[in-house]
Amino acid sequence: MATSATVTKTEYGFSITGGDIATVIDSGKIWVKSMAFAGNATNATCVLTSNVNGTATTCFKFKCYDAGGGSLNAAGNFVYFGEVGAPFTNLTLTPSATTDILYIFLK
Repeated sequence: MATSATVTKTEYGFSITGGDIATVIDSGKIWVKSMAFAGNATNATCVLTSNVNGTATTCFKFKCYDAGGGSLNAAGNFVYFGEVGAPFTNLTLTPSATTDILYIFLK
């Protein structure tokens, strides 16, 4: 059965766990400094979309790699948008498995 992810607001931004269907992280505009993805397997993915003016567009896709030694963790799967950050409106994620975790660090 398909389930939405759990979006937890933290002091640094968001921690999103569980779920395997599209889940809205924030329905407004947020400035993201970086993101990190911890997948459950080497084929784990996390697709992010941003929706401006009613048009949802894929804005980023994580795919785990396996270089051995725990490379499925978030330290090996991250993106840094710089000190200024990048704006996202109505940010939504679709993880590939309920055991995937996405961390979002806000500006």
